[in-house]
Amino acid sequence: MRPPELLTPWLNRELPWQQDVFERLSSLERQEKLPHAILLTGSKGLGKARLAALFAAGVLCKASDAEPCGSCEACQLVGGGAHGDFRWIRPEEGKRAIGVDAIRASVSFMQQTPGYGSHKILVVEPAEAMTTAAANALLKTLEEPPGRALLILVSHRAGELPATIRSRCQRFNLPHPTKPAALAWLVENTSCSAQTAEQAYALSRAQPLTAERLIQGDDLPSIEALTNALGGLLDKTIANQEVLVALGGHDLDVILEAALHSVEQRLYSAAGAAYSRSNFHRRDQILDWLIASRKGVNFGRDVMLPELGRLLTTEL
Repeated sequence: MRPPELLTPWLNRELPWQQDVFERLSSLERQEKLPHAILLTGSKGLGKARLAALFAAGVLCKASDAEPCGSCEACQLVGGGAHGDFRWIRPEEGKRAIGVDAIRASVSFMQQTPGYGSHKILVVEPAEAMTTAAANALLKTLEEPPGRALLILVSHRAGELPATIRSRCQRFNLPHPTKPAALAWLVENTSCSAQTAEQAYALSRAQPLTAERLIQGDDLPSIEALTNALGGLLDKTIANQEVLVALGGHDLDVILEAALHSVEQRLYSAAGAAYSRSNFHRRDQILDWLIASRKGVNFGRDVMLPELGRLLTTEL
């Protein structure tokens, strides 16, 4: 399985805030000191999958020791999703978890000799979506890595990975760009106004690529309405029924992310200090729900929306 980013990876140069990490990885490659397992971590919306795609294509490239050239046979095969030494694992469509069968098949792939003389590369994204059985199946490859095999784990929340997995990977954490740098990048890359960039940046919880998708997908008005509705529920300025109507057809994860954003806005503001205990509880509960949902738990909207309404309106 391959992500859309791999169709033309050489056209997607590293993002400005990724340059230091990309250079460190490229330096290890040039010195032939790449570890057998890399863990790319950082907040959602920083382009970790994009960086993994770019770096993997560069490792496999026949003409370059860093960024992919885009014209050699290896680059063309990677771009078409047909490179025999490259595999990308993510949850299947309609599912949230990466199961043990997919990992076992990938472990078998990694144990084979590279067909193009370079590396066997496996990317798992997001790594925290692996079930316990899947993580255990991957662990054996980490404990006894085959020669010339490179495993790249992409994780939004590395703390959810088993310690046995984390300890066997060399970790590279992607930093957040500063707010001015992120806003300038959004304006340049989407041709939006400074006001729209600011709005998207706030609604995306300071995630540049998430903000970019909001702008390009014309989702800003609906996400802003959702966030305002949940904020009104927290502030008790609108009734529960009104909020549930405003949630409309949004995905449950989108609703929970917006609720988390609304809670954190109040939690870290001076005005929110008076009821921070309740908001800390709300934040932790919403995070638990999000983690469980991403692990494949299907709460059901009919159950979760009333429960979320009660959480946001009940004080400790």
